[in-house]
Amino acid sequence: MRKRCWSAVLLSLLVGAASAQTAPAPAPNPIQSGPASYGGTVSGLDLMDVDLMFIGAHPDDDSGVGGILARYLLDGGLKGTVVTLTGGEGGGNATGRETGRALGLIREEEERRSLAMLGVDSPHFLGLRDFYFTLSAEETLEKWGGPAFVCDVVRLVRVRRPEIIVTMWPGPGTHGQHQMAARAATLAYNSAGDPKSCPEQLAEGVQPFTPLKLYYYPNSAAEATVKIPTDDVSRTARLRYADLKSIAQHNYRSQGWDTTSTLPARAANPESFMLVASRVPTPARETSLLGGALAPSGSSPAGVRLEVQPGAYDIGAGQAAPVTVTLINTTAQPMTGVTLALNAPDGWTVSAAPAARTLKPGESASATFQVMAPAGAAAERSALTGSYRAVQDGQAITGRAGTFVRPLPAVVATFAPTFDVAAYQDFARQTGTDWVIGSLPTRLALALGQKTPVSVTVTNRSGAAVNGKVELKLPAGITLSGDTAYSLAAGQSKTLTLQLQAVAAALPAGRQSALLPVSLSTGNFTDTANAYVLPSLTIPRLSKAPAIDGDLADLSAGADGQISPEDLWWRAKPDGAADASARFKLGYDDTYLYVGLNVKDEVVACNIAPDDVKAQLRSDAIGVTVDPSGTSRDTGTTMQAAAFPCTTDGFGARGFRDADARQGVMEETAPGMQVASRKVDGGYTIEFRLPWAAMPKVPKTGDTIGLNLVMYDGDTADARVGANISQSGLAWAAFSWGGKQALPYLWPRVTLGK
Repeated sequence: MRKRCWSAVLLSLLVGAASAQTAPAPAPNPIQSGPASYGGTVSGLDLMDVDLMFIGAHPDDDSGVGGILARYLLDGGLKGTVVTLTGGEGGGNATGRETGRALGLIREEEERRSLAMLGVDSPHFLGLRDFYFTLSAEETLEKWGGPAFVCDVVRLVRVRRPEIIVTMWPGPGTHGQHQMAARAATLAYNSAGDPKSCPEQLAEGVQPFTPLKLYYYPNSAAEATVKIPTDDVSRTARLRYADLKSIAQHNYRSQGWDTTSTLPARAANPESFMLVASRVPTPARETSLLGGALAPSGSSPAGVRLEVQPGAYDIGAGQAAPVTVTLINTTAQPMTGVTLALNAPDGWTVSAAPAARTLKPGESASATFQVMAPAGAAAERSALTGSYRAVQDGQAITGRAGTFVRPLPAVVATFAPTFDVAAYQDFARQTGTDWVIGSLPTRLALALGQKTPVSVTVTNRSGAAVNGKVELKLPAGITLSGDTAYSLAAGQSKTLTLQLQAVAAALPAGRQSALLPVSLSTGNFTDTANAYVLPSLTIPRLSKAPAIDGDLADLSAGADGQISPEDLWWRAKPDGAADASARFKLGYDDTYLYVGLNVKDEVVACNIAPDDVKAQLRSDAIGVTVDPSGTSRDTGTTMQAAAFPCTTDGFGARGFRDADARQGVMEETAPGMQVASRKVDGGYTIEFRLPWAAMPKVPKTGDTIGLNLVMYDGDTADARVGANISQSGLAWAAFSWGGKQALPYLWPRVTLGK
């Protein structure tokens, strides 16, 4: 079972054919009947019914919807709820020493209080395990015991009946639990209305329910399709939505948000969302999440169903492809003179529309159009717009809904994606959200000075043999070797293995790592990737073990490296090398890995109690992440050691493990680990002795392992004991807030030399 694609497992359990779904009974118009109305009945479902649902992984994941919750619930009279999959037990604690479930209870209460200020009076917590920090959706699924939890999300959608679902970004680049929350929300959107999905719930008396719109937090600002302002004033709270949101988020004290939440809010940025799927008409440019679902969309009544479904996202340029437009009259009155249409970009052709007809309440009309992009059409996301026109109660009504297709030429060449990107791509294709993939380039990890094999798949989609060459566009400092020529029979695919090599010229000034764009082309088709240029180093086998005492003199035979202020991955850039930087030494022997750093830091904070040693992000600290296999897909098979250089008792480093499968103080989690530090002019020195035996695998001479060094800096000399004073984060390989720590394939490559 574990060898199967996890998304296929979820889909086989939860996603039925869209054609199997029946039209829902006409729902009461929420504008007419009013939200939370019992409608003349006394029903548990009436009590539970909401209009809007946010689905996240942790308490405080709702931070991106605080403004819309207040706008639509407090001021708009609608009802909403928040579903949080975990209690946030894996997070930090800036207010006390509680961990595990005790911390989860605190964080859940923080969220209840925050949401109550925004109009949510009944949130839900699924109680899934929040474990150490991970960027792996696959690891999350395993830790959560497989896909069964998705039916719990489906149950909540069926019982609470939200027309609109908002969730997080489901692809790589964010917390693995965020990804899984968003994927569960997507599956629930697709399948909650299908009685074949989670059928055991029917025995509970739970009836299928079909949501109408699905939004994601966008992967980038450019992907946002709607932005809701927060700088206008809530008539209920008499504050700007940004200010009300800031006050509510002040409740998240365990995460240190009380130190950054101000009144007035420091910024009043709009909340951005990406409309991923819709079953109702929507305007070409949305200004609200309610349109079509809970409010009219132009002249189209709220709740009328209109969907545009291509047979596939990828279509052949110059080849006809089916696109189906479906309208369901969910109102209580007939529609007459109903016509369906489909519009495509200029130069495309679309087959004729069917004749007009009448739709009684509950009836549907469907038309399948044949769409053809011109042979030379750009291979990019292209919008198609379906629409209907009709007359109802003597008034002309009309609505539109959009979808996307991508016309592909005869020959297409793509980079083979990393495993995590590939898994998300598969999920997106199977859930009909594959048009979203375009905002997620694949990743190429290139170790400096080493040739790295890169696979490129070339596919001939035409009915004739083709040959040619793949063209790569590379930044300065990255070179290509290998044969880029291809010769393919009709319908054939082949994989080319090319060699890319990065040298120091690829690095920006002062940095030890780089993130650079790479592209490949065949004709008018281009695929992009992000090249992650990683430091590489061969470290010596030490003939004499150094003493772990904070004096680096006896580690002088180790290999050298440095971390500069330019190697920033977190928050504010240091003022200069004296503010935050380091030089380090690495060496090893049969029993231990040795790491020594000379850290420059003008203000060394010692606000961590010696019996509260955890979560290095809180204060000045050093982290050492080790992937002893060099092939780990997540941090569960790594060792993530860390140490505070001093505590409230003064100088004397305290070591521990964090964000791997065995967290806690070093004496319990890594027997044989030692750390030591000394205060020196302009900063401190710190040493680590990390036992190979405490790691998931013991490497041998000649092996290449993953290893990153991470520096945390907080310049608050009089910080409260235990407070989170994180100000800057630097790393030997510095990629975003998670890549430096939680993606082992983006850690520097270190070879154990002789």
